[in-house]
Amino acid sequence: MAYSLSPAPSAVERQSRAHIRSFFATVFGRLNDFNNRFERLRAAREERRTLLSLSDHLLSDIGITRAQAEEEYRKSSRLR
Repeated sequence: MAYSLSPAPSAVERQSRAHIRSFFATVFGRLNDFNNRFERLRAAREERRTLLSLSDHLLSDIGITRAQAEEEYRKSSRLR
């Protein structure tokens, strides 16, 4: 069994490491939240683009007009 010559971390060092871990957990959590929101916005934009590409007949099948589809698409263009 090998023994280490370095002293055990002091209470201050342990507390400091805990703060650093907490800081990074918060930063990565917020980055993850930002990424999730960005992905939802990107998916909504793609869905609106797909809606706009549908024919008038298909749009009427789902109960919306071309003007309503274009209005939905304009909502996604504000995301740029």
